[in-house]
Amino acid sequence: MNSVNDIKTDSKYSFWIFLSLLFALSLFMVCWFGPVSAYAGHDYFFNIGRFNVLIDALKSGNYPIYLDYNALEGYGYFTKGFYPDLIILPFAALGILTGTIAAYNVMIFTMTFLCGLLTYIAVNTVFRNTFVASVSAILYTFSAYHLFDWYNRAALGESLSFTFLPVIFLGLYHIIKGDYRKWYLLTIGYSLLIYTHLLSSFLTFITLALIVIICYKPLIKEPKRIGYLALAAIITLPIVSSYILTLLEQMTSNTFYYSTKENITGQTKLGLQDLGWGFLSGILYPKTENMAGTGPLLFLLVLLRLFVKEKNSSVKVADFCLLTGIILLVIASAVFPWGRLPLGFIQFPWRLYEFIIFFFAIGGAYYLSVIVRNRKQQIVAGSVIVLFTLITFIVNNNNYKYWQSLAISEAPHWFTGVASVDNEYYLGGLEYLPVNVPSHHYIHERGDIVISKNEETVISNFTRKEGVTSFDIDIKNPSKLELPLVYYKGYEASYLDKKNGMPVTESENGLVQIEAGKSGQIEVVYRWTATQQYSWYISILSTIGLIIYIFVSNRKRSDVNK
Repeated sequence: MNSVNDIKTDSKYSFWIFLSLLFALSLFMVCWFGPVSAYAGHDYFFNIGRFNVLIDALKSGNYPIYLDYNALEGYGYFTKGFYPDLIILPFAALGILTGTIAAYNVMIFTMTFLCGLLTYIAVNTVFRNTFVASVSAILYTFSAYHLFDWYNRAALGESLSFTFLPVIFLGLYHIIKGDYRKWYLLTIGYSLLIYTHLLSSFLTFITLALIVIICYKPLIKEPKRIGYLALAAIITLPIVSSYILTLLEQMTSNTFYYSTKENITGQTKLGLQDLGWGFLSGILYPKTENMAGTGPLLFLLVLLRLFVKEKNSSVKVADFCLLTGIILLVIASAVFPWGRLPLGFIQFPWRLYEFIIFFFAIGGAYYLSVIVRNRKQQIVAGSVIVLFTLITFIVNNNNYKYWQSLAISEAPHWFTGVASVDNEYYLGGLEYLPVNVPSHHYIHERGDIVISKNEETVISNFTRKEGVTSFDIDIKNPSKLELPLVYYKGYEASYLDKKNGMPVTESENGLVQIEAGKSGQIEVVYRWTATQQYSWYISILSTIGLIIYIFVSNRKRSDVNK
């Protein structure tokens, strides 16, 4: 990968034209697809629930909050520990003023706009070509797969992750062949990605490793670049510690359903027919809802490589992007032995389309720029791309409404917006329940009661409010009590006088269990663990340190260049 300065556009207004177009398309997308609650994608109500929990926590001043007591009929679900909320937090704060649905749509618009803007900046930094930057940004941002993620799947984490990939790969570009002093871009982008979606972070790591392997020569030639790559990775760790350490603490403290589920990855890999539908997504309805891919325009643009005869550094970068996209497409296909690898947690290999589209968009945009060289041709080509983008909006929206309307007619209980045992409380596969919990049906049937193994124990005045569970107990002998709370590490129990704490353990049913030694009033509350508390300090201090480093280093660089 080389620094590219081969082709420059001459219009000083190009960026502002692109920005206006990006704004208009982002707004049109949100307005055209309408209020997402009208149909509700697969994980929509789960993510709306995350928003509501954050809004309530911000209103009450209890943020950060780890357990969602609106879930599982008050039993609590450790949502934040497994689904980071840092990126959606500002929009939840907005939701206090606008309401949840409006804030959710503002988030879609904002993050879509930022996705296009950051892609433009990253591509223009490498190619120094506003046409290539504009086309690649539109192709990537408004790809059929991105729309599919936003609406059909309502896969919030993966949808948001699109926004940060350009920053990550720009940072890696600088480390490998650009200005390695900008290594921190990789740290910033990857940290934001981890705080957005862990699975996308893992797939990004695989992609980064692939690129490093392909580009080993520049790294070997200048070993200090390897040092900066390691530095970017090392600094990322403390910045994301508030999420990663909390996650690891819970994962090592118990066994959850996600670790016992059957490996289903091999059943969802892409066959030839699936790949074909992926190439046609955005203009045709697939036979099944769960299918989206590159779309035909992106596929045709990368085929323009057959007509590119030039040999320069720009072509090398574009070819590198094309090669990376093809390798990832092969990995996502049935050719790759997914079923034989311990990668079941990825669930869907077609998640790699996010990366395939990113690299194909860059390569295809550059090849197009070689074919259409003058300004008039670029305007015509750009107009065609915008028109095709609008068609993709319309087709995807109709596809979205069709499949969701069909689902509503066949399973209306999934679209009520009211969490219940019938719709699995909108918690998907409930992967983060302890394996000792028999099922979510058990929770429903058990009810909101405290159960004592001592029949003589009398329990009264049971209440649960703002995360505090309390009740009165009258006993003659020590008694083990099972509470209507799912067990996660961090619960504390004590008598009202706070003088007598009691150990908290997990019952045989995966619920909170305590042992009471006397009569009185007992309170049970989830407290921050030491790991949760100190990891926040580490993240905050590390982030401040990185900001200071960037400011000081850029200041020194500016002074040297004067």
